[in-house]
Formats: sequence, C-alpha cells, structure tokens
Amino acid sequence: MTGEIVIKLVVIFSVLFVAMALRFPFFLACFTAAAAYAIIFPGAMPAFVFAQTFVNGMSNSTFSAIIFYFFLGAILNSGGLGDRMVRFGNACIGHIKGGLSHINIVCSVIFAGVSGSAVADTASIGNLMIPMMKKQGYDAEYSAAVTQMSSIIGPIIPPSTTFVMLASMMDLSVRKLFLCGMIPGIFMGVVELAYSFYISKKRNYPSIPFAGWHNVWVEFKENFWALVLPVAIIVCLTMGVGTVTEIGAISCIFALFIAIVVYKEMDFAKFKKALYDTARQICTTLTMLAGATVFVWIIGTMNISRPIAAAIAASGLSATQLFLVVLLLIFVLGMVLETTVITLVFMPVLAPVMRAAGIDLYVFAIVASIVTAIGLNTPPVGGLLYLTARIGQTDPLKVFKESLPFIIGLLLLCGLLVYFPQIVTFYPNLVLQK
Repeated sequence: MTGEIVIKLVVIFSVLFVAMALRFPFFLACFTAAAAYAIIFPGAMPAFVFAQTFVNGMSNSTFSAIIFYFFLGAILNSGGLGDRMVRFGNACIGHIKGGLSHINIVCSVIFAGVSGSAVADTASIGNLMIPMMKKQGYDAEYSAAVTQMSSIIGPIIPPSTTFVMLASMMDLSVRKLFLCGMIPGIFMGVVELAYSFYISKKRNYPSIPFAGWHNVWVEFKENFWALVLPVAIIVCLTMGVGTVTEIGAISCIFALFIAIVVYKEMDFAKFKKALYDTARQICTTLTMLAGATVFVWIIGTMNISRPIAAAIAASGLSATQLFLVVLLLIFVLGMVLETTVITLVFMPVLAPVMRAAGIDLYVFAIVASIVTAIGLNTPPVGGLLYLTARIGQTDPLKVFKESLPFIIGLLLLCGLLVYFPQIVTFYPNLVLQK
C-alpha cells in the first residue's frame, strides 16, 4: 500500500471519527469526511460524482423492502401482537422454573421473524417483560440483561432490515442472506436458553402454576393469528413465493388486518403513530445509506483490497485466522461505535479483503452481524444496554455484568460458525438448489 493511500485513509477516517465525536449525525459525518477528502485531494472526487453517488445511495430498488419491514415492526408495536406472543408463551412454559426468562428468549426468536430489529424487539417485549419479571421476583439486572441479549436475535433471523442494507452495500442477494441467518439465529436462541435454564435453577427463579392444556389451547386459539404471522413470513421467504419486497408488503397488509379487524387493538391514532414512526425511521435510514455509499465509494476508488490481500498473504495468516482477527476488530469497534457505522462503512470496506482471502461473504456478513449486534449490549455506547437498564430502573454496569455469560456464549457460537461455515450455508443451499 502506497504512502499516498495511507495518508488518504488517515484523513478520511480521522475526519469521520472527529465528526462523530462532535455528535454529528452519521450521514452528516460521512458527508463531512467526503467533503474534506475532496478539498484536501483536489480532483480525487469531482462534485458531480459526489451528487450522483449520494442519489444512487437512496435510489436502490432493494431499499423499498426496508419501508415495509419498518412499517411491519411499527404495526406490531402499536397493535399489541407482541403481548399476545408473551401470553401464549406464558401458558406453555410459564410453569417451568425461570419460565419468564425462557419466554423472554422464545418470544424474541418469534418476534425476530417479524420485526427484524433489535430495538423494535426491545421496545415491544422489554416494556412488557422486564416489569413482569421484576414483579415475580427476578433480579432487575438479570431481567434487563436477558431482554437485551435476546433482542439481538432480531437482526439475524429474517426478515432483517440490517440484512437488506448490508446486501445492497456488499452486492449480495437479499433472499440468500435472509436464509443464511435462519440457523445461526436459532442457535443464538438455543445458547441463550441453555444459560437461562442454568441460571434459573441456580438462583431458584420462580414459576407459575400450570393451568392445564386446556388453557394452552384457549391461548393458542385466541392468539393464533399473532403466532401464524412470523411463520407465514418465514415460509414465504423459504418457498420464494415473491421477492423480499413483495413479501414485506403482503405481511404489512396481513398484520394490519390482524391488528385492526381480528383483534381490534389498533385504532386510527395508533395507525397514525405507526406511519409516523415508519416515516421517521425511513428518512433516517436512507440518509445514512446515502452518506455511507459516498464514503464507501471513496474507499473503493483507492483499490486497497489488493495491497491488503498481499500483506495478509505475506503475513502467513490463514483465512480462518484472518476471519478471527477481523471479528476481534469488529467486536472492539462495537464497544465504541454505533452499529450503523460498522454495518454501513467497515463491513463493506472489509468485504473485498475477505473475498480475496477466500472467505464466503455470506458467512462473513452473518457472523460479523452477530458480533456487531453484541456491541449493542456493551459499554460505553451500547444502546440496548442503557434502554433496558432504564426500563428496569437499574445500573447499566450491573446489567452488563449479568449479560457477560450470554456474550461469552454467543462469541463461542461465532467461533463455531467460523470453523464450520456450513452451518450458515447449509439451509440456503438446500432451499435455493431446488
């Protein structure tokens, strides 16, 4: 790598980090870094390219899927469908020691198949589950910890708004990326449930009396449509009955029908709030994507992947060792940066390097997304850490301490996925070869 390229990289990333340290919005930080790059290195980025790349960053047809999945998550939050999932789970496994802890995780796995967002999951499940767990005698710190750790399954199990953005930035198939997240997402739930069972037994967490199978059947009938929605979305994605965008649009119509007609829990005021929340999220996301596209375009013009690949080859690192080093870097970055920055800037920049090393980009995207999601639960930046601590009215550092066993378990799972990438690719290869 030449000295000129190193200087350019130092300049653009320094300006980006300084702008973010000054609390610039992410898209504005990217534009500031791009503008500084264009001024310091005249001719490197013509003005028309800046404008064209900015527009292209928002005009990708793939992004239309984001609109529908954001709207779907808003419908679920406003329509009370998350509450119904919790009620059914309570009827099924609430009698097991630590039942609410297990329900929290299972509902997050189910809700992940609809919301596709860790924040949406926390907002829907957390506000209900954390106070309920505290009331039944669970530690406030553990209640917040299990909620935040189960919520990060949301961006991994399809549909996932994160994967829509990532697929566009890394030039991957959205549907295949969705399918790649299925098995790892389920494994995440299994890992968290294993620790939940262990700690619930050790601390003698409470359970509720079993009301009988008749009660399970009654809850199933009453909440059937809320339970069938995530299953229907997964089945449609697996069978390929439509594009990711079409399935998202149909899911929104179905969810509105359930919330308004079947359960009658969404009135006009809640509908307006769902539209407002969706519009706000879309505007924020599209501007971030536009800013990230400009930034990544600049990095792409430097052609840094070849010299980095050559340096890696000279270092003697194997593909697996490189993968682990990159994941360690992402984990450290996740402690100090917003997940958006890592997803939209660092992962697309690292993609050519990983490809040159012979690493499957779908595997890289899935495992790196899990590690990035863990960053939502680590100080000093972790958004979910402070959100759940606020809901639980407890100290964020105590919540983080309770989260450590979950984090260690998920990091070990990431190591397993690195050494056995077939776990990620088996299901999509099975489905897409038909």
